Amino acid sequence: MAFIRNRMRWRRLLALPVAAFACVLAGAGLSPAAGQEAETKAKAFVPGTSYFDENGYIEYVAGNSPVIFTAPHGGSLTPEAIPARTAAACGPKTVTQTDLNTEDLARQIQQAFFAKTGKYPHVVINRLARSRLDANRDIGSAACGNPSAEQAWRDYHGFIDAAKADVLAEFGRGWYTDLHGHGHAVPRLELGYQLLDETLRHSDAELDAAPAYEQSASFRTFSEESPLSFSALLRGPTALGTYLADAGYPSVPSQQDPAPQVGEPYFTGGDPGYNTPRHACADGGRICGVQIETNYAGVRNTLTNRSNFATALADVYPKFLAQFGIRMEPKAQTPPTPSDEVIVDNLNSFNDPAKARFVTSGSWVDGNNSQSHGLNFRLLSNPSAGDTAEFRFYVPTPGSYAIDAWWPAQSGRSKNVVYQIHEGDGSTALAESVRDQRVDGARWNPFGVHHFGKAGWAKVVVSQSPGSTGSLAADAVRVTLTHLTPSEGVAVLAGLVGELPVNAGNAQSLNAKLDAASAQFGRGNVEAGKNQLGAFINQVTAFERAGSLSAEQARPVIAYAERVIRDAEQQAGQ
Repeated sequence: MAFIRNRMRWRRLLALPVAAFACVLAGAGLSPAAGQEAETKAKAFVPGTSYFDENGYIEYVAGNSPVIFTAPHGGSLTPEAIPARTAAACGPKTVTQTDLNTEDLARQIQQAFFAKTGKYPHVVINRLARSRLDANRDIGSAACGNPSAEQAWRDYHGFIDAAKADVLAEFGRGWYTDLHGHGHAVPRLELGYQLLDETLRHSDAELDAAPAYEQSASFRTFSEESPLSFSALLRGPTALGTYLADAGYPSVPSQQDPAPQVGEPYFTGGDPGYNTPRHACADGGRICGVQIETNYAGVRNTLTNRSNFATALADVYPKFLAQFGIRMEPKAQTPPTPSDEVIVDNLNSFNDPAKARFVTSGSWVDGNNSQSHGLNFRLLSNPSAGDTAEFRFYVPTPGSYAIDAWWPAQSGRSKNVVYQIHEGDGSTALAESVRDQRVDGARWNPFGVHHFGKAGWAKVVVSQSPGSTGSLAADAVRVTLTHLTPSEGVAVLAGLVGELPVNAGNAQSLNAKLDAASAQFGRGNVEAGKNQLGAFINQVTAFERAGSLSAEQARPVIAYAERVIRDAEQQAGQ
């Protein structure tokens, strides 16, 4: 998505409740100017919008969900006003190495969570290079006495405090994640809960027997409230690490990997780190959290890997956090209507996981040029038999759908690229087309309108025609519902009836009218079908008037039935 960039002083943009706003400013050592309280009431952070400090060193992407992500070590700015941090000036444990690609990882996570839930996580990014500011240290070690760096540090943590205040005001509790990158030999995620590696090597019984371990953990509050044991939340079946490992990202601690072995390096999320101890709940509070140290290969090294990890995290967090009373519901789905479209991008963080997914087999790599549909495309330089790219999309109901594909053209591309369209069962081929990717780039290329007779996951498979040469590009596919037959529209109505809170007898009565309407439309008796739908509408209206259905429940069903009637008339030429 495009970020709206507001380069105004962040202290003048906060629109928290006045008490929370004053608390945030006090925590940053600031105080609102006279008359500013009235201004803060009128201004609000817009979810999904970026806000910056006065110098553009710190970025806050506002959210409207109960999760917060921070990236303290991924920035690259090296302004002259802030000298390089050195061990002599900042202390012997000074680290200046960048956690490569963690800034973009945070952005991919934000996009993936929005695609999954329709809500934005809060994201705070330190855009300064770690050689200028270490936002995961106390202010002395972080800024080394430089006034500009100290102000950036205050703004960074002030943004986090603002996000926390917003989460608490709206949801009452939340989850904080500090994103990092490690270069350790074992390629896994290191989940830091402020527990030492030797602590993790204790047995579950030992961890549960000593309250001090739970009381020092960054999820202390939630653990103390939970009916599950501390060790179960740490590395049991519903632990974050276990869910991530199940999703294909080995993690420690987890059920699969309970603790680092002796001699294996491991980042705890605690001292000398600053963010997780300050912003999670080891000292109490209702925002708990974790530090995630990500491995490079497979997670951070390419845009596609960052996107895939972000998608996995967006899938895992809702079920992990639900046990703590933090609800992150999937994006609400609306009944399908003609002109609805789904774009399957090669970056899964841009795809709604309920509607679109992209997978490959073979040695595809990231590519980028001015003809890309989004941020990039996928490139296969030397295709071999069995190498494919699959654009998968969910067909919500049988109907007719237009298929279009986008690719970046280039003279070295194959002139014989096979596009095969598969039915909603994922296997039955509906059509096949061969296209020349040396031409027709940077536009939607039509592949016709096809009738899908089954709901389910359909796909467009891209491959090289046997015996051909040249590279393959896989960028995006667009799927547009063009029309439903009247009977197909009635089937959608039947699905809506199944979601209504009516008793079995009333549901049976409604479905009987729909069955009769579908049968009449199938015989070509449009007027008789319309009459049955009219009776259906009357009965839903009666339920609304009697109070057994609310207007919010009844009106969408009635509106869809009226649409089916109009479409039937139009298709019949009435």
